[in-house]
Amino acid sequence: SHDLFSPGHPGRPGRHQDAMATVEGTARFVERVLASGRLHPSNARRLGPFACTALGFGAYRLVPEGSATGAATAATASGALTRALDSVNVIDTSSHYAFGHSERVIGATLHGRPRDELIVCTKVGHVPRGEMPKGAVPIGAHRGAGTTSDDWHCISPTFVDSEVKACTERLGTKPDFVFLHNPEYLLSARMQEKVPIADAWDEMYQSLFEAFKILERLCNDGIITSGYGVSSNFLSCMFSVTGLPNLYESLVLDRVVDAAASAARAEGLQKHRFQVAQLPLNAFENGAVLGRTPGTQAEGDCSMAQRLGVSILTNRPINALPMPGVSTGDWGRGGNSYLQLREAKPM
Repeated sequence: SHDLFSPGHPGRPGRHQDAMATVEGTARFVERVLASGRLHPSNARRLGPFACTALGFGAYRLVPEGSATGAATAATASGALTRALDSVNVIDTSSHYAFGHSERVIGATLHGRPRDELIVCTKVGHVPRGEMPKGAVPIGAHRGAGTTSDDWHCISPTFVDSEVKACTERLGTKPDFVFLHNPEYLLSARMQEKVPIADAWDEMYQSLFEAFKILERLCNDGIITSGYGVSSNFLSCMFSVTGLPNLYESLVLDRVVDAAASAARAEGLQKHRFQVAQLPLNAFENGAVLGRTPGTQAEGDCSMAQRLGVSILTNRPINALPMPGVSTGDWGRGGNSYLQLREAKPM
């Protein structure tokens, strides 16, 4: 298999399905937007081995739920992405966004564009409504056996394998990066069950190890073209995935990377392909840069990632989870579940 950390990792010509981001193509994109004045030199970045723009296109609301199948809505969403791709070359989506329609709109929009210039990231872990795979844990308040009408999360190897392949079909292209989407929902479930934190964390990292082995195989098979990562509220983040103070439900980045290294060795590889950590970062949720109190994790995960050779991709840059005293409404009780970090009207 190719060493996907190699700067010379080539793209393959041919069908859109076989195309991928390349070092040369992404550098060409960044050079073009720099020359056009649409990108300031200080906003040129790297994501794994690729050149990229500091801003990317987050596709969470690309196709709003409830109107996701409407042609007019899909056309509007595709137009927004088309305009964005004149200036940015990172696309972040998930199997969970708009029930897979986000990935479909992205795939249709990418048709005819230079695929080697664009970095396509998607995420897996949320279980499609109506399914309840083996190893799934509940999301939310329901406990016990549950039903297929409840919300579930799963990072079992079989589920991860099938979901990555389903993402590829919806996107119409192989993803460059695949992230496990908030795998710490396993910890949320164990916290509800009052499992001791040490036991819950041991189970969490063993589960990551098993999932990472599958992701390494998918990289070997060329289904994922560059590498993988985790999208999570890591320990330096103030809030957990469920909006609580972040400790029990958090992931520790260096331990996650250790799990990836162990998974690679188990697959007979010298180097893992864990390349990206995604986490929230905005004016309120700033622990990833500033760190937290010494009793939790004094070092921010951005600094830790740099030491570990892991790229950082942020989310929620202009929205924030409610903070005590400035909340716009408790979760599920009316009002926004996030703060909009911008003026409603121009000043």
